[in-house]
Amino acid sequence: MNPDFHAQSETPKSEDAASLTVVAEQYYSVGNLAEASAACRRALELQPDWAPAYVTMGNVQQATGQIEEAMRLYSDAISLNPEFAEAYANLGSMLYKQGRLVEAVVNYEKAIALKPDLAAAYWNLAGILKQQGQLESATVAQQKALAINPNLAEVEFYANLGDKLAQQGRLDEAVVAWQRAIELKPDLAEAYCQIGIISRYQGKFKQAIPHLQKALEIKPDFIAAHQHLCGILRDASDLAAARQAVHKYSQICGETDKIMTAIYFISTYQVSGLNQIAADRFLELESYLQSNLDAASPVEVKALYANFLFSTPYLRDDVTANSQLYNAIADKYIEKWIAPQAPEPTHYILTSPIPNSKLKIGFLSNHFNRHSVGWCSADIMRELSAISPDLYLYASERMVADDRTQMFESCGKMTLPEHYPNGQASAAEIADRIYRDELDVLVDLDSLSVPVHADILYRKPARFCVSWLGFDAAYISPDNYFLCDKHTHPEGSEKYYKEQLIRMPDSFVAVANFQRYGVDRVALRRSYRIGLDQVVFLCVAPGRKFNRDLVKAQIAILKQVPDSVLIHKGLGDAAVFEGAYHQACEAEGVSKHRIKFLPRFASEEEHRMVYVLADVLLDSYPYNGGTHTLEALWFNLPVVTRTGEQFLSRMGYSFLQTLGVETAAFSWEEYVELGVKLGQVPDFRIAVREQLAQSKKPESLSPLWNPQKFATDLYAMFENLCKIG
Repeated sequence: MNPDFHAQSETPKSEDAASLTVVAEQYYSVGNLAEASAACRRALELQPDWAPAYVTMGNVQQATGQIEEAMRLYSDAISLNPEFAEAYANLGSMLYKQGRLVEAVVNYEKAIALKPDLAAAYWNLAGILKQQGQLESATVAQQKALAINPNLAEVEFYANLGDKLAQQGRLDEAVVAWQRAIELKPDLAEAYCQIGIISRYQGKFKQAIPHLQKALEIKPDFIAAHQHLCGILRDASDLAAARQAVHKYSQICGETDKIMTAIYFISTYQVSGLNQIAADRFLELESYLQSNLDAASPVEVKALYANFLFSTPYLRDDVTANSQLYNAIADKYIEKWIAPQAPEPTHYILTSPIPNSKLKIGFLSNHFNRHSVGWCSADIMRELSAISPDLYLYASERMVADDRTQMFESCGKMTLPEHYPNGQASAAEIADRIYRDELDVLVDLDSLSVPVHADILYRKPARFCVSWLGFDAAYISPDNYFLCDKHTHPEGSEKYYKEQLIRMPDSFVAVANFQRYGVDRVALRRSYRIGLDQVVFLCVAPGRKFNRDLVKAQIAILKQVPDSVLIHKGLGDAAVFEGAYHQACEAEGVSKHRIKFLPRFASEEEHRMVYVLADVLLDSYPYNGGTHTLEALWFNLPVVTRTGEQFLSRMGYSFLQTLGVETAAFSWEEYVELGVKLGQVPDFRIAVREQLAQSKKPESLSPLWNPQKFATDLYAMFENLCKIG
């Protein structure tokens, strides 16, 4: 803890240097750095040798991460007033931050000599002396600090108590301890931040935000407070506020925290639907990492693996470049995060299966509920449980249980985090549980979207470990596998992967059905003021999948299909969506009134009524729709998809190829042509609808709608793996 010292001045007068410095201090104390800086500049225009203004300017620069500039300003203050104790103390704090301990001690001692009642200077000096091993001198300095301000010891006691209670999972008691510390020291930014973090963890977002904001008022460069505030606002879909928060985080901490500020910036702008801005920052960070990845801390590497790689397929359809990035970061993640905590994979000695016995298969996920992974895996798992009675389900993190969870629980034995001793599970504990269950195959459903899964897969707790469905491969081990099909991963794709590819004979997924509420198409159209003869295009791309190339192609389709309308429905910043479509409409001379925006619905069953409203789904690219595209096809809605290089830009192509439907494009030009054809040629549109309806009939059931066949093929594939292995 390094308390800053504020410049002292005389009683404020109107428009003199001293009064303007007081104003600057007030702005600084609430985090308004621009106004604080402006007030200091006015003070120095009136009195260029006014040392307190230099100190306050230094504090502002420090808060924005400009440490060298802050040190220069503190030094300028000392040059103007060699008796300015606070300037020496603040310069000492900057040297302390840089690890220049000897110089920091000199400045703290000078400050104390000039002003012997600076308790915080003694306290910080004690911290340095402890680091240097001068325990006796440190004790003396600490005692002097406490003699001046006895509350310092009690503050530290309650702050440390809060930390210990939080580590034990006693969160409410921890908050009480931190609140007591704040009563004793109202400017204790760390305690406000910790309360905000705990409140966020408990889902109390409205309580968390003011605590995090207060931490930043006190300490504008408090990285953890910035990160959690940005995360809450982003996840709560207060996206304009989230962008403002992430801008402030970048402005203040961008130089000292390059990797994390970039990650939060990219994520926030993606969720908002501003992927073109996110892409620029993505490329900047990728370029920076080419020469700085080795220097990244373990925490930064974990964030790169879990968040930066997760962002990649939404921004770039370049399988070569993406693969190189995945491999580089995954290797560093293993080196800096997993390996120091995990035994070698050979830690587990796995027994061979009993001949002619049924395979023991486990599924690892955080989404055994109403989630895309849950919708796409449950039918297959149910069919698989009819083949083998030994199915095991492992929830890696706490999840919201619902009616879908009950369906999963009926398929096999489910182990939840609350079943572990501390009510939560580490990677090692989950891996040990899996190992004790003696699985033949462990199937990871989430990949790097839940990074603890990589830690588990690295340990190889089952004879064979397979990633499937939730994302691209984990890039963790060449001994593991990734489940796909020949459409998502054509011949030659192996060179882009660390894992071995296993191709299903048809599609990489299969579902039995999707439920929706009953709805009358005529009444529904009338409720949205859409004519019965109008062609309705639908886009369900959320912010992460939304981009201007997609919008441009969709408006080009509208322009060529007279009287058609486009409905957009997706989670993101509504103002961003509206602005992008209206700008494209103006450029193409299309009325903006032909675009309609639908809000989120309370349930999936209600959401799926939109497929009855529409005539054609226009899929997203470079990250195709997964569950949404399957839903549209299930309800016999023709789909236009654009096919690319990477797995996640080939999902729509896989679905359509499995169904035998030829509406997959390989360029934006083809995408527009197919969209226009489906809009202008009713017979073509009807033929596709009939083809989709035929694919669900028992006598011509497509593999895409046949989870029983998928489960049988999957089990046979796993049996073959075990025989070869």
